[in-house]
Amino acid sequence: MSGFSDPSRAFGLPEGYFAQPKFVSEEFVEEISRVDLEFAKKNSTFEPKPFVRTFERVLEKLLEAQDGLESNIAQLERSTKTYAEDHRKKMTRLKQTFATVGSSFEKLETQISEVGSNTIRIGEQLDTVAKEKDRAEAIRELVGFYADLHEGNASKLDELLDGGSEGMIKVAHTLRRLNTIVADNQYSAPTDANTKRQIEKYSENFEKVMLESFEAAYRDSDVHNMSVAARTLDAFNGGVSVAKAYINQHPFFLSSMISQSQDSIAEASYQSMEGISDIRHLPPAPDRWLAQLYSDTRAVMFKDWAVISKVFLRPIDLMQQLLKRVFEQTIQSYLETLLNRAERQSKLAFLRVLSSSHMETRKLIEDLQRFDAETVTPAVMVLESARRSGNARQGLLDIPGDTQTSSAQFSRSRSKQKPVKNGRQPEHGAIDDEDDEDIDDEVAARDRLGEARSGVSSAVAIAALIGRSEGDNAGVGLLHGFLNRCCDDLFESYIAGGNYMRTEQMHMKDAFRQTLVPFMRARTERQGSGRGNALLGILSSVTGSAGAGGGNSAGSNVGQGSFAGGNSGNGPGSVGKNVAGNGPGSSVSGGDQLVGRQGEEYEGTLTTGTSRMLLQVHAEAVARAVELENESQVADSVSSLTNQLLTSLGDEYVFPALEDMMESLQDTRQEPDLRTFAAIRTANIVVRLVQTHFQKAIVPFVGTGSYIYRDIVAEKNKLMSRIEISLNLISNKFIGACTQWLTNLLSKQRKNDFRPAEDDFTAFEMGTQPCRQTTDFLHRIEQTCRQSIGPENQSRILNDVGDALYRMLMEHLRKYVVSVAGGLVLVKDVSKYRETINTFGLPALSEKFSLLQDISNIFLVQPSALKSLLDEGPLSRLDRATLQGFIQMREDCRSSNLVKQFL
Repeated sequence: MSGFSDPSRAFGLPEGYFAQPKFVSEEFVEEISRVDLEFAKKNSTFEPKPFVRTFERVLEKLLEAQDGLESNIAQLERSTKTYAEDHRKKMTRLKQTFATVGSSFEKLETQISEVGSNTIRIGEQLDTVAKEKDRAEAIRELVGFYADLHEGNASKLDELLDGGSEGMIKVAHTLRRLNTIVADNQYSAPTDANTKRQIEKYSENFEKVMLESFEAAYRDSDVHNMSVAARTLDAFNGGVSVAKAYINQHPFFLSSMISQSQDSIAEASYQSMEGISDIRHLPPAPDRWLAQLYSDTRAVMFKDWAVISKVFLRPIDLMQQLLKRVFEQTIQSYLETLLNRAERQSKLAFLRVLSSSHMETRKLIEDLQRFDAETVTPAVMVLESARRSGNARQGLLDIPGDTQTSSAQFSRSRSKQKPVKNGRQPEHGAIDDEDDEDIDDEVAARDRLGEARSGVSSAVAIAALIGRSEGDNAGVGLLHGFLNRCCDDLFESYIAGGNYMRTEQMHMKDAFRQTLVPFMRARTERQGSGRGNALLGILSSVTGSAGAGGGNSAGSNVGQGSFAGGNSGNGPGSVGKNVAGNGPGSSVSGGDQLVGRQGEEYEGTLTTGTSRMLLQVHAEAVARAVELENESQVADSVSSLTNQLLTSLGDEYVFPALEDMMESLQDTRQEPDLRTFAAIRTANIVVRLVQTHFQKAIVPFVGTGSYIYRDIVAEKNKLMSRIEISLNLISNKFIGACTQWLTNLLSKQRKNDFRPAEDDFTAFEMGTQPCRQTTDFLHRIEQTCRQSIGPENQSRILNDVGDALYRMLMEHLRKYVVSVAGGLVLVKDVSKYRETINTFGLPALSEKFSLLQDISNIFLVQPSALKSLLDEGPLSRLDRATLQGFIQMREDCRSSNLVKQFL
């Protein structure tokens, strides 16, 4: 701050005292009065005058300093205002200057743009002139060649041919253009015909020589000379002739194996597939010669790519032609022969061969697609990228030489061919000089692709160049769609338009009919001989299949739970659910034996063997449908086949068998055969097999969320519900037959059975004959029931039979007069009944027969003990009318006046 001095010195204070951040007035007063204070301390008296004078002087100095400070502030404010005004004027002038400079730059930019546009137009005109000049030079040169050939002089072309590969390529371009000229010149003079013949003759000789050179190099495996000839012919006619030569001379088509008679090969290979027409045999392996043919195809394609990628400018096109030739000529021809041979034998043989061939073909296609995605497509893409970026000459990529892979330009568009006269093949249009340079660039890039760089795979190196990850190389290649079309074309005539499904459904119908022939024949014979002894024929066969102790472990636990486990609900009205559940010790007899001996021991009845055969036929048909049909049609096809299975299994097999079983129980004059339980168990096993088959062979291919799945489930549940209802009816009918038979047995009781002679020891020891027959029948019911059905239904059936017997005995004992000795016989009979019922293991039923045992004691005790028996024991719970009926049958009832005495 100029013009203003520090006032601190005027007060004898340190410099900058008043400028300190914290100014304390008390300290200032102490500083200015320090001398006066010291003087006052020395004199020990306080004189105010020195202090007053000191403070007055300080006050005057402070006022002077204040005036100086205010004057300085005013001066500074005036100076600042002046400086601010000058700064504002300078900024105004500077803004005006900048605006002027910006306007000048805009004008300059406009002028430069105008100059640039003019320069561009000049450059374009110069480029056009240069192109026209080059075109005129090329036309002049082409006219010179034309004129020489018109005179029959081809020395210039011959000189170019002696110039190496580049000269041959130039000759090829020249001849191609000359052929285009003579082909397009439809109104040429007659004198030009000689020139045209000369050009065509020289072109033919040139093409012939190049093809001979290529074939010679091909035979010698000289890749370099093959590449030179291929590039030359590519410039001449687009490479059509050299591609045909390569394919026609390929060893794969000339080998002795391929050249054999297709009929003899198919016949020999077909004969090796045993059991191909037998539904009882599993489908044989794919045709061995077809598998070998596909293996050779894989090897050829993997090996030939190394040569094709180095020789041809468009290797992807040649790979397509080679694959098309293999599929259309070799594979399709053999497949047609093989399928025709199988079709002549049987529908099953045709379907099995068709499915196995399609599976093998699909494996081949997948292998070729994987090779395409991992090797062919990356190499083609990198050369395409190099060509487009103009860096093909830079050698952007090195890959290991041991992979023997290379890449080439992949062009999706081909030059349009123009028709020519005199029957010659059409030629491609002329190629300009820029195309020649592009080809040279691609050749340079192709050469560099063969250079090795150890430790890096070709797929990884190519992927790194084009910016793809290694995992992306396993995606879709350029040949992916082409290979799929090749596979589709092979089988389209056999699959498309519903041809396959019609054949499959016809086969299933025939196979089901063939499987059910023994059943239907035995059923017809049985119906013809009458229904009287029908059950004997049915159940004798069932015993062998369902009553065997051993068996197939696959069905050992089938039916342990509810019969309706695979259904949506129980059948109406019946004996309850799980009618045919298996007991813990039950098992399904061997399925293999059932299949093998179906026509012998198990004809005319419901067997697991026949059912398994029907399911096996259907499972094989489903597998073929999944293999052959399009993915979008698989669910519909499986649904159609499943509906056919359910219809045939139910209407043609299960329900007729169950109807025969029901009819066999109509004759109540004969003892019901207890092997009916085994037949019920077999029906339950069939249901379980259908449910397992549905879960494993059907659901995976139709899903669980579609309307198709819901329709199939509804049809399956409908079948199971019908079977369950039928089994319930059979079970009820069987219980009724057992009850009627027990009635028949008890009706054989003689009047004197309970009034035996005193020397009839047989009656006392063994009981009466009706009792022995009844207990024996009950014992067989109990054993067969435990062997054939589940615990829940065992209890229900045994309880129903036991209850029926209990009711009959309660009435039976009130029909016969019992003597004192007959009471012993009666007690013996009731004890045997009770022992047999106790084996049922039903406490409620055992309690009833225990009560019956107490009732039998009525006929045994003395009249004096009868009162305590009736009043104190379990009999006290019975009403007096019931007891009266038993007491009245005592032989001594009237003589002892027991009725009046106790009732």
